[in-house]
Amino acid sequence: MKQLTEVEKINWIRLIMSDNIGPITFNQLLSFYGSASEAINNINELAHRGGRKKPYEIASVEAAEKQRQMAKEAGAEIIFRKEEAYPKLLKMISDAPPLLFVKGNADTFQKPGFAIVGTRNASVNGKNLARNFARIIAQKGYNIVSGMARGIDRAAHSGAMENESIPLVTTAVLGTPINEAYPAENSDIYQSISERGCLVSEFPFGTPLSPRNFPRRNRIISGMSLGTLVIEAQKMSGSLITAREAANQGREVFAVPGSPIDPRSTGPNALIQDGATMVCGPDDILNALDQIHEFHLAENENNIDTYQPIPMNEQELNEVRTTLMGSLGPDITSIDTLIEETGLDTRAINIILVELELAGRLERHPGNCVSLLYNME
Repeated sequence: MKQLTEVEKINWIRLIMSDNIGPITFNQLLSFYGSASEAINNINELAHRGGRKKPYEIASVEAAEKQRQMAKEAGAEIIFRKEEAYPKLLKMISDAPPLLFVKGNADTFQKPGFAIVGTRNASVNGKNLARNFARIIAQKGYNIVSGMARGIDRAAHSGAMENESIPLVTTAVLGTPINEAYPAENSDIYQSISERGCLVSEFPFGTPLSPRNFPRRNRIISGMSLGTLVIEAQKMSGSLITAREAANQGREVFAVPGSPIDPRSTGPNALIQDGATMVCGPDDILNALDQIHEFHLAENENNIDTYQPIPMNEQELNEVRTTLMGSLGPDITSIDTLIEETGLDTRAINIILVELELAGRLERHPGNCVSLLYNME
């Protein structure tokens, strides 16, 4: 694997910190231009073609260097997707973060991940189950992944760390920058996890606290994991978002059933009805994980940043742009449906979508979906 130069690392940070560039657009830009440096050189033209009136401003070199300095001061490191230390399972998903801020021991990623998630308002029995599952699965050599929230998440991290003789047992994926323990009451377990595993965030230092960041965080929890277990969750909870992300990523979903009169059981029960594996004990998971792990070891990683030059001239792209704009609207639309219904070249569609996103005219949604925005400058 070709290593990134120091200049290219700075440009990766600059690119992902810039407005309207998320992981998918970042990956597309690298696919079009081969490097972040070349993408930066061409980004103004792309945004202009998408309808942007003002010049596009890339995050500065100074801003990127400040992120590296702040990481060092926080006792963290920045791991880039092209590096060997980056979690291999996470690298396989289409919207993998280009870089991760990591505090603790990144060798934790060498263990296969398994996610345990659930409600913040957990019952005593639910938390005991989470601790028990996490302890036993961690003892079998798995990295327990969760989101360091109250309730089930905290119980899962705690259970993984119960056996003090086992190193590198758990990973907490944060919805805040890496130097912030949220909620504040979890400052103690934040410190323990940094010593017994690692903390992970895709959010740069200075990112404000926002409810929108936590659903984004959930795809990383499931993406790092061979499977996801849900213990107690309501139907509209973040834990169900994690389960849906796991299913979309081709990972296994497990759920502990519960009483139909307990609102905290509606989520797991619905998952089981939809095809999730029902579990009553850790062995139900461990028996399945052995087979799942072998499958993923044999699976090739997605080369989502392989350089493939833009194949069309401007006239051809204009024709694609006209057709595509006629098919897009404010309603959420699947990109797969766009490809199927328009018959247009997939890469050409991706180019136009990137142009629109850079211009602030497109929003991406989970499940490879998009919608048009009409707040043009």
